[in-house]
Amino acid sequence: MASEKAPQPRAPQQKRGHDRVAALMTAAAELFVERGFDAATMTEIAASAGAAIGTLYLFFPTKQAMAQAIVEAHAEELSAELDALREQTEAMHAATIADQLFALLGTFMATHPAYSALLDLPGDDQWRRTLRAHRREQIAALFSQAYPPLPTEQAERLAVIVPQLMRIPLSLAGETRLRDDVLDELRLMLNRHLEAG
Repeated sequence: MASEKAPQPRAPQQKRGHDRVAALMTAAAELFVERGFDAATMTEIAASAGAAIGTLYLFFPTKQAMAQAIVEAHAEELSAELDALREQTEAMHAATIADQLFALLGTFMATHPAYSALLDLPGDDQWRRTLRAHRREQIAALFSQAYPPLPTEQAERLAVIVPQLMRIPLSLAGETRLRDDVLDELRLMLNRHLEAG
């Protein structure tokens, strides 16, 4: 499976097709979070979206293709938010940038739970490596523009550390208050580290 390349989904040509694909992706994302990727079936996804199973397979030949499409769509949205944050935080202190980055990522994870749930699925992961590398570049660029400036190597390390810190609260998905408190504690730890530096 690691060497197989997932078949590419068919791109919709008309608005009706775009709407159908959006409904299928929404239904799949909800089921993947609720039941897990392995337990959710293509039949359930089609039924949840109110679509025929043939329609689902027309646009998404495999469950892996569906998961990849969901992750890529979410990653594109996250990328746009990180670009906007970079414009808003230019020449700010690194601790302030970290605060705003934590807030952005915390909100994104809460509103896009499928992104984190699907990002580490086994299989062909060249596309995932590409997404992660791009996200690291964007986060490193955020910290590189801090004032006073951070060394490039530190900005690159932070670009690896911050996403890993954000993953810690994911294991507390059913415990909203504790998850939020843990996220806030992690944010404070990084803030103090950057303030001290």
